[in-house]
Amino acid sequence: MICVCAQQKGGVGKTTSAINVAALLALAGRRVLAVDVDPQFALTRRLGIGLGQLERTVVDVLAGWVDAGEAIIPGVHGLDVLPATRELAGVELALAGEVGRESVLRDALAGLTYDAVVIDTPSNLGLLTVNALVTADVVVAPVAADDEGAAQGVAELRATIAKLGRIRQQVPVLSVIVTKAKPRRVMSDVIDGALTSLGLEPVTRVPDRAAVEQADVARTPIAISAPDSAVTLAYRELVEHLEARWVIA
Repeated sequence: MICVCAQQKGGVGKTTSAINVAALLALAGRRVLAVDVDPQFALTRRLGIGLGQLERTVVDVLAGWVDAGEAIIPGVHGLDVLPATRELAGVELALAGEVGRESVLRDALAGLTYDAVVIDTPSNLGLLTVNALVTADVVVAPVAADDEGAAQGVAELRATIAKLGRIRQQVPVLSVIVTKAKPRRVMSDVIDGALTSLGLEPVTRVPDRAAVEQADVARTPIAISAPDSAVTLAYRELVEHLEARWVIA
């Protein structure tokens, strides 16, 4: 299974979702690769990987200088990680003129053998995000309960996914989760109404908790630092949904 976390609206918990989906799959005994294709390299940083550790990154892989296996950092909180740096933005510009530019990431990952791959993307629908979408079996789109613009972002993401039909036979499934959820908030009702109008039912609701920020500061997935927290339980519900739909060896 290849799971892509995507949302063109920033600040909605996209990277947090990617990290904890990957961590929970790894805790369940899966061989998991987390891939960072965001020039802001938030996943790389928030897993505690310092730039000084990086001899090779996804930048080198997408540029065609090394195979993906040569850039992977093994055993980070139970995950293997294909890290990123800010130089990824330059690679995206270089890819724009290439033939088959939408499939470069898919081709780069094709030779790897993992039970699951989880990809974190930029907060836009540019070429790096499209590359990730082309590889995906499922796209997890976080929508913050306090951000109406994020619901609109899902509509645009879904339209982009639909266009992938010209590149691949079967387009990925879109699964929406609500993040920063707080009960009895007017804006939460607005977000729910917007998702309903799109025909989308959230798989889970991730509560707004300080533990998320604490885990980020500690550079540790909240699934590991606070395994019994309401946030971890919500992400576990998402992972169970993914495992039920996709048979993961």
